[in-house]
Amino acid sequence: MAEVFLHLELDNRGIKAKIIKQNHKQTIIKNQCHVLYKDLPDVKSGTKKKIDTFETGVNIIAGELDLEPCSEAIIFVSDLLISFRNLELPFKSQKKIEQVLPFELETHLPGTDETYISDFHILDSADDSNLILSASIAESLVEKIFLKLAEYTIVPKIITPLGYAAAIGFLSESSKLKEPEKLSDFAFLHATDYEITLVLIKKRKPCAIRTIPNHNISSDNLAVMVEQTIIGFNQRTGKNTFFDTIVCMDEDTHNADQISNAFETNLAARFEPGIKLDSNTMLLNIAPEKAVKYLFNFCRGKYAASSFFKTYVSNIAVSAILLLCALTILMVGVGFDNKKLEGKIAQLDNKAFLIFKTTFPEKTKIYDPYLQMKANVKSFMEKSGTLKNSGSLTEKNDLKIVEIIGELSGKIDDSTDMDISRFLFNKDRLVLSGSTDNFNNVDRIKSKIESSQVFKAVNISSAAADKKGNRVKFKFIIEM
Repeated sequence: MAEVFLHLELDNRGIKAKIIKQNHKQTIIKNQCHVLYKDLPDVKSGTKKKIDTFETGVNIIAGELDLEPCSEAIIFVSDLLISFRNLELPFKSQKKIEQVLPFELETHLPGTDETYISDFHILDSADDSNLILSASIAESLVEKIFLKLAEYTIVPKIITPLGYAAAIGFLSESSKLKEPEKLSDFAFLHATDYEITLVLIKKRKPCAIRTIPNHNISSDNLAVMVEQTIIGFNQRTGKNTFFDTIVCMDEDTHNADQISNAFETNLAARFEPGIKLDSNTMLLNIAPEKAVKYLFNFCRGKYAASSFFKTYVSNIAVSAILLLCALTILMVGVGFDNKKLEGKIAQLDNKAFLIFKTTFPEKTKIYDPYLQMKANVKSFMEKSGTLKNSGSLTEKNDLKIVEIIGELSGKIDDSTDMDISRFLFNKDRLVLSGSTDNFNNVDRIKSKIESSQVFKAVNISSAAADKKGNRVKFKFIIEM
């Protein structure tokens, strides 16, 4: 099953973004873009308002690329933002190293007010010590990445140094080769327009890292940097290790010729000609669900993908409770409004009942005071001659009661379970009350009556189960 994820490369100059689709057979770059901070609208316009270039850059990427299929991301950060350290500790326990490492690194990390997230690898074991390679990053940067990508429902699974990750990607890829063909000791140089990272691999384990800014560094200076790093490592270990050289860079790196020249010319007398690799290919060996040995990952602790839900479960629970409270308040408010309206309707009905009873004391059975009062007033008007009526039941046609009953009987067949308890007609309105065996029949009876050309509109005034619960009482208001 194919997996789609977001691939970001961050440095102080900008952000490279790729949408990666990967399955067990192939890796495809579906889309990509490169945002340079110097080209951001607010930066270009020279505005004095301070902007967060990372947040603005991600917003631009979200506008250019379709991030909706991406739920996970891999973030490659500049190696210049990472503090790499080699340490020796007098024990081998992973748990003890995790406990002691923050104290060991405390004096080596820049910024006293900054909190750091560290990861490490045990590289070599001896009887009395362990060689540790560690990497540390400011927690504020990790938090910023998590919070910004959360706006697009994307969770970072891996946050790792860029150049070092390329070296580990090559190490992982070359592990598929047969043993005689594998490189065991090599110097891996990863170069971008912004920085150059040198990773020394000994016995297929990363053992030293050096990163410098790439400000048009000359091939001579680069050669010296590589040589000094290797000599320093050999002096520290007391061994004269020979390293093969590997150069890895993007095809569009501006000073690619100078970097190649440093290996092919300046270092040719001391090292074998180097292998040239494409940076994109090496980085594509890193995937969210793919375990890669010796890869640093700063998604640790509360930022670990496996514990992310557990870390923020309290926030999620609070949000759910607040939502539930809001819905409860809304429903209670609607309930109170309905109660007030029902109270007002009851008051009006009671007033109408009292008026009817006062006006017509001889009427002992009162069903609907409004319609009954209207019918009685009309009756008195007809008797007094105020209202002339030809005997028809409506002014609009000459239908008589028998004809109306016949129309109703024709529309409601004998198979329908329906008992009529009240039939009240007044001018152009008919009140029909009765009972049936279920609520569905109420709707069927209404539909059948509506199909008649005689009746203008049919409204269900009420429908409710009787006290025994085996019948449904209804009342229709039928407009003629």
